[in-house]
Amino acid sequence: SADINLKYDKAIEYYEEGEYFKAYPLFEDLIAIYRGTEKAENLYYLYAYCDYYLEDYILAAHRFSQFVKTFPASDKAEECQFMIGICNYKNSPKPSLDQSNTVKAINEMQLFVNLYPNSQYVDSCNQLVDDLLDKLAEKRFKKSRLYLTTENYKSAIISFKNFLDDFPDTKYREESEFLMLQA
Repeated sequence: SADINLKYDKAIEYYEEGEYFKAYPLFEDLIAIYRGTEKAENLYYLYAYCDYYLEDYILAAHRFSQFVKTFPASDKAEECQFMIGICNYKNSPKPSLDQSNTVKAINEMQLFVNLYPNSQYVDSCNQLVDDLLDKLAEKRFKKSRLYLTTENYKSAIISFKNFLDDFPDTKYREESEFLMLQA
C-alpha cells in the first residue's frame, strides 16, 4: 500500500504480535519517511528491537548505538545504551575462540555504568561483566596450561604468573599455583 499511516499501523501491529520478519521491512521503509518527525524515535527504537529479536545482535548493537546518537535526550536512550552491551554480550563466543567480542562487551558495559551510575541496570551490567571476565580467565588459564602440556616449562611458569597477576580472584587460582609449581 502507498498509505503510510496504514503501513505504520501494520508495522506496530506485526511488532506487537511478535512477527518481526513482517514488521522489519515496514519499519525500514517508514524510518526514511518519518525522519525528523515525532514518530521517528519510536520507529527507530522498535526497528532496533526487531534486529534484537531476530537474533542479529551485530546489527542490533549498531541500531541501538545509532538510536543513542540520534536521540540522546530520549527517555529510551539509557535502555538502548544498555542493549548495546547486551547485544555484544550475546555475541561473545565460547572461550576457545577469539575473545575480541568479549572485550568489546566488557567495554560497552563499563561505558554504560560510567554514563548511568544510578541506573537500574547497573547490577545486571556488573554480573554480565563478571561472566565475561570468567570467560577471559578460562581462555588464559587453558593457554597457560597448554605451555605445560607441550613441555615448555619456562613459558608455562611465566604464563601462569601473568595469569594470576591479571586474574587474582579467579576460580583457577589454586590449580594455577599447583601447575606453576609442577612446571
